[in-house]
Amino acid sequence: MSLNEQWPSQSRNWESRMSEKLLSVVIPTYNMEAYLRRCLDSVTRDDVPSSLELIVVNDGSTDGSLAIMQEYAEKRPDIVNIIDKPNGHYGSCVNVALKVATGKYFRILDADDWFDTEELIKFLNLLQATESDVIVTPYCVHRRTQTYTIRPQGVVFENKYSANDKHVWNRQQPNLYAMHAFSYKTSILKNVNLKLTEGICYTDTEYLLYPLQKAKDISFLNIVLYHYDWTRDGQSMTPEVYTKNHSHLAKIVSSFFKDFDQTLFTQLSKRIFLDILVKYYYRMLFCCIDDVELNKIDSIVKKLGIKANCYLNKKLFGSLFLWRITRIHFLFYEKIKNALHIER
Repeated sequence: MSLNEQWPSQSRNWESRMSEKLLSVVIPTYNMEAYLRRCLDSVTRDDVPSSLELIVVNDGSTDGSLAIMQEYAEKRPDIVNIIDKPNGHYGSCVNVALKVATGKYFRILDADDWFDTEELIKFLNLLQATESDVIVTPYCVHRRTQTYTIRPQGVVFENKYSANDKHVWNRQQPNLYAMHAFSYKTSILKNVNLKLTEGICYTDTEYLLYPLQKAKDISFLNIVLYHYDWTRDGQSMTPEVYTKNHSHLAKIVSSFFKDFDQTLFTQLSKRIFLDILVKYYYRMLFCCIDDVELNKIDSIVKKLGIKANCYLNKKLFGSLFLWRITRIHFLFYEKIKNALHIER
């Protein structure tokens, strides 16, 4: 069964437009009618060039999300493409979009976030002359109490860097290593046969990790493209949701560690893997119920030589010590941090 037969609302002739598209953007959508217009408005303005390809995936929404998508497809039929499919969770949306993506580059935009339209137009123009396997851009974070931008440190924008340039990657702040900052050549994603795990949360971590095994070079562009909205209740990284689903990330990280020979890691992929362990696993420590699970984490961390990194050592092992002494639950710990305005 062809893609068009399986999802009737997906009717574009993808192959005929393959050479025209510079960027494919997948927008996974599940019951996001309250936010979807803001997202689509940011990428469908009249002056956004047709070199953009939007693959808006309706993941079995039960609200009005599909009708909103169809409205924007009528407004910009040259760039908006809809896939209407049964619910399969976040990873399934990225998977089906990647199968039909024709853009030179590929990236993800969550339906409750948005792009800066002016920056998007600049980004598309720069992609014409860019050939790096990976492109990293600053992104803006919107919290209830503050808004700030995550920027790369100590790099020359538009220069090309090796994925094994340890000096460059070790100086970057961990929050830069996020889905919101990364665009990949579509050919890289297809060459590694990227397929995100379906039915669980945090699979954007796989989007970061797996392609970097094949990426050779990276460029930084000074374009604040992505706007990440952390004000919505029910997000996957809120303490309540994370406490419920922390085992999902454990499965993803453990699978990655099992699948790949660490001797093949580039400096970039190893650094990102370590940072993922820190950013998420130190929170997981406050969800654990016994020392058996903690010892499993210790084993993975030690094999990767995490103690050699001062920042990682402070974050992970400091949290481990606090948890083993106090047994403070993650939710309580996060409430204290928020009350004191301590940066995550």
